[in-house]
Amino acid sequence: MSSQTARIWIALSGVAGVAMLIAHFQIPARVPGDDSPPAAITQFVLHHHAAILATAWLQGFGPFTYVLFALGVVYLAGAMTRPAGWVTLLASAVIVTLSLVDAAFTISAAEAVTHGHAVTASVSFDLIDGPGNDAVGRVFLIAPPLLLPLGAVLLGSRLMPRAFGYTAAAFGAASIILGLAALFSATAFSLAIILITAQSAWVLAAAGALVISPKPASGPAAASQPLPQDTGSRTSAPGSTEVDPSERQARPTAQT
Repeated sequence: MSSQTARIWIALSGVAGVAMLIAHFQIPARVPGDDSPPAAITQFVLHHHAAILATAWLQGFGPFTYVLFALGVVYLAGAMTRPAGWVTLLASAVIVTLSLVDAAFTISAAEAVTHGHAVTASVSFDLIDGPGNDAVGRVFLIAPPLLLPLGAVLLGSRLMPRAFGYTAAAFGAASIILGLAALFSATAFSLAIILITAQSAWVLAAAGALVISPKPASGPAAASQPLPQDTGSRTSAPGSTEVDPSERQARPTAQT
């Protein structure tokens, strides 16, 4: 696979992740809050059973393509073995895990209603829906932010303009602050959708820049090669001028 082809596939992964995230938030529409009467929640689940299962799939699989984009950027930047790359890998694993937990509770709420398990349905719905609880949503905010180490990766490479690295790091730092504030303030928690929207816009812009930006002089393979070092060997490095032994002997040595 050529470098440009890899860039295109990685960019498409980011676009797909954002598209699935948007669809997840829109399907189904007009979800009742966790403070709604139990009868209203039960009727909503019964009327939108298929849509709820579909959004569970979007929540479970969508973040996988999202983190594929992030890991692809790490690879193209030659940072798979650097600390920022390791943290990006860890944050990606946490995001996928939390997404699957969210999807599991969504499926549990839908299936529990249809099978008459009212308590299970109530608890599952309460854990994934706000504004009162949504514990899983709050955990997403206090999880390691993906864009913070990804910004460090970009700032340590020439893969994209440096503005992308600075904005990614800023979004990551904002996520940490907002995650703490959301534990104590409903207003802060409601602002999370603004941050998610801004981060999604960043991913789309970064995906476009990844495709149209010129290929850096040092790609992933070049970044993984060690720099030449002076070992004191008489063997010349490629492109250097070999000194003839007779000339070396003829040169006076300056010693103190």
